[in-house]
Amino acid sequence: MTKRTLSLDALPPEVRHSLRELGNRIRTARLRRRLSQAELAASLYVTRKTLARLENGDPGVSLAVFATALFAFGLHGQLDELVTPQSDVIGLWHAERQLPKRVRRRPSDEEKLDF
Repeated sequence: MTKRTLSLDALPPEVRHSLRELGNRIRTARLRRRLSQAELAASLYVTRKTLARLENGDPGVSLAVFATALFAFGLHGQLDELVTPQSDVIGLWHAERQLPKRVRRRPSDEEKLDF
């Protein structure tokens, strides 16, 4: 059974829904490959019960188990695309706000030698 923690109890409904969707997608990928839960669990080095929890969207399942499942399906490259700096709209907005309002020309080396 999953250890109860405050962080699991505080999960927003949208996050719980996303985890269930990810679990369903893992299940669909397994079924398309005609693998039993026992076969996939063995290749992930987890128990069948842990795989069932992953497929049910249990938030207590390790991210490493999820990533290993993607690797087993040959989909691990998609993990790199989840949170890219280019897709972080709010982060880009903050970075743009920190840009200087104006830029002054730097004196050249010759101008610095004015004596």
